[in-house]
Amino acid sequence: MGNNNNKVLNQNLEEKAPEQQLLMAQLLFVDKPQQASPEKLQAAIEKLVGDVNNISDNPELPMYAVEKYKAEFKDSPQLVPVLADYIGPHDFSIELDELTRSQFWDVGNGEELIRTCRYSVETFSMLAGALHYKSQAELFLAQIEAALECYPDCRAIYVPHSGKLILPEYFYEGRQYGTAQNFIRTSVNARFFTINNSEDMIMDTLGFYAFGAADVQLHFHGIDPNHAVEYLYNIASYQFESEFSVINGDTIDGIDSTGRIQPYIQWRTQYEDSLIQPIRTVLDINCGEFAAGSRES
Repeated sequence: MGNNNNKVLNQNLEEKAPEQQLLMAQLLFVDKPQQASPEKLQAAIEKLVGDVNNISDNPELPMYAVEKYKAEFKDSPQLVPVLADYIGPHDFSIELDELTRSQFWDVGNGEELIRTCRYSVETFSMLAGALHYKSQAELFLAQIEAALECYPDCRAIYVPHSGKLILPEYFYEGRQYGTAQNFIRTSVNARFFTINNSEDMIMDTLGFYAFGAADVQLHFHGIDPNHAVEYLYNIASYQFESEFSVINGDTIDGIDSTGRIQPYIQWRTQYEDSLIQPIRTVLDINCGEFAAGSRES
């Protein structure tokens, strides 16, 4: 297996994705930024989600109870506000495997950039796993946006669960597209691999598994990879918007030679284990005459 740089990548097929994963974003910095006060962070996030209450006594670890997003638990008669947490700034260094480093598609010098960043501010939420996934996404994006306002020297945003690395300006640009597309742009990585000694390619998304939903996978040949990745993101966006409505065995619109989605082209889908680590459930799309590999009927 390789990537566009012709590096041979070995994968660990024993690595299985957890059923749910903490949504976390790491804002990365070259120089250590001045810590934002809890009050400044609170003002920034309240502009996006309404009333929050800082329940932490530690100014370096503010935790905001978010009134807009409340989780329901079986052993609690009352709804519990989700907690939006911030940590840092603190020292940052990370050892990424070759597979992850090969998939920084949204930043031209991603590998070098992440190496030069020495400090990070992290944001995540506690109890958010009990929310509907769209609410999780909304809150996650709001936490990132609030952090960017308070830490304007941020050089990049890294999302560990998907290996997605983007620039702050890419995040700001995505706000115009709504929750689904902005969440995907920020937190869901489209990965691309070639199969050694063949013309076959694999593309998949990595990210939806974080809230227990299926990622999307294409195993194909003969399709322009640029068309394939746009199609992959379109299907991922449709799945997110439609409550992951595609049922096992459904057919969906495919693309023509120009990359346009066409209703007269129908491709069959099925849910299966992913071909690329971490092993998780994906919606595999059988690209008809362009399909590669074998599939169970």
